[in-house]
Amino acid sequence: MTRSSTITIGGYPLTTMRRSYTVWERFRPEDRIIRSRRKDQRNPHIQGLPTTQLEAQQLEIDFAYSVTADVLRQRLGRAGFTRTTLEQDFQKHYQAACGESGNMFFSSYPDADRAFARAEAFQAATLDDWLEALAKAVKEGVTFVSRRCTTPNDLLVDIITGSDHPTSDDLRPRHSLSGFPCTSLDNMAVALLEVTPGNAVCEQEVSMFVKYHGDTSFDDLRLRKKRCHQEDGASGHKEEDVGGHQEHDVSSHHEEDI
Repeated sequence: MTRSSTITIGGYPLTTMRRSYTVWERFRPEDRIIRSRRKDQRNPHIQGLPTTQLEAQQLEIDFAYSVTADVLRQRLGRAGFTRTTLEQDFQKHYQAACGESGNMFFSSYPDADRAFARAEAFQAATLDDWLEALAKAVKEGVTFVSRRCTTPNDLLVDIITGSDHPTSDDLRPRHSLSGFPCTSLDNMAVALLEVTPGNAVCEQEVSMFVKYHGDTSFDDLRLRKKRCHQEDGASGHKEEDVGGHQEHDVSSHHEEDI
């Protein structure tokens, strides 16, 4: 199994780092959580779902950085990333892509008609059109992985979640939604937040590295939980074991912590 760390906004994948990871700078150490949940409560976009009822009821521990969409939006804004910078990124991407000859970066399609249809749709769409298609992709759970079983009917959704993107290094996307006309990871996050409720959970999931690959970045939290469990146990309270079996409510993040 290839180890990976995925950043999600409202459960929808923004980007995935494989084999190694860095914590996205929009997250802070105080955002770390350790939680326990049943396997049937996994995020299906980033973790395989259980195949039996017995497996579904099994508990597992997750390690993640977790905030609400409202908190993430404010942090991005303070770092200078807003709807305005998204529009600027879009215009730069759009103008450069449309400046390519023929069917732009869709020309590699063996079917010339399909390539032309994609190029035409790309050229005709405004940023609002793309955001509407992005909202549809999120609502219907269409991602690069899930769409392998079927092709989306909406052409812009098809482009957003597909593998086509400009070949120029300047325009190569720094996120997982290759076809969305936006290069920056932060601006793509702004776009996703445009179609995500403010109380939705935004996370960077790092469980695989912590549980199986010697990552020590959660050791202080685990030690703190162990001490609390020992103290509560001495007081007669029943506690879970040291793994950190604790549900976390991200609504507990306060505005002053942003």
